[in-house]
Amino acid sequence: MKEQNIYDNNEFFENYQKLRQNKGLTANDLIETPQLFELIGDVKDKEILDLGCGAGNNDRKLIEKGAKSVLGIDLSKKMIEVANKENDLDNIEYKVMSMNDIDKIN
Repeated sequence: MKEQNIYDNNEFFENYQKLRQNKGLTANDLIETPQLFELIGDVKDKEILDLGCGAGNNDRKLIEKGAKSVLGIDLSKKMIEVANKENDLDNIEYKVMSMNDIDKIN
C-alpha cells in the first residue's frame, strides 16, 4: 500500500494550519473529539499509541485524563514539528514514521 503524506506539501500544510487555528468551535470540538474520548474510555495509567497523530491535538487531553504516556506517530515531519511545539510534556513523545512500521517501536 502506497503511503500518502500531503501534509508535508507546503501549500497544503499552511492552509491546513490556518483552518485548524480557527479559535471558534469546530465540528472536531463539538462532535469528533467527544465521540473519540467516549470510545477510548478510561486511559488511567495506560501507555497510549496515537497512530496518525497529526499535530497531536488529543494527546495532552489523554495525559490530563490520566494516561501514563503517549507516543504519537505520523508520516508528516511538519505535523510532528507542530505536535512537539504544542505538547512539550515529558510523557508525550513523537516520531516521524509510518503506521506500517509500528513493529519497529521499542
